[in-house]
Amino acid sequence: MTPADHGELATGRLHAIAWKFLGSEFAGPIYANWPIDRRVEACLLHNGFKDVVNDGGACNAVLQCVMANIGRALRDGRLSPPQDRYDPDGSRPQGAPPRMAAHEVATYDDGRAA
Repeated sequence: MTPADHGELATGRLHAIAWKFLGSEFAGPIYANWPIDRRVEACLLHNGFKDVVNDGGACNAVLQCVMANIGRALRDGRLSPPQDRYDPDGSRPQGAPPRMAAHEVATYDDGRAA
């Protein structure tokens, strides 16, 4: 990819590719344990953007655009917020650390300090 092509990516394809990632399964909970750069690269390869993956500068530009738009994607509802480990009724899963206010000392149900 020549510098001119990279400029076209930055102005044209860059946002489209970044938003394609933000709307994909690679941005969701299935791949949440993967580092963000690996998830972006996997999405690029899955969608046939091998030329972008092979151009380190272009791949980095896509990653930076993704990072810059995560907040907007959350606000627009394209991304789901991270799941709370607690049920909506406030109960805790077995072994989960307790909830506490900032001034409280956390303890488990049996009285041990957390």
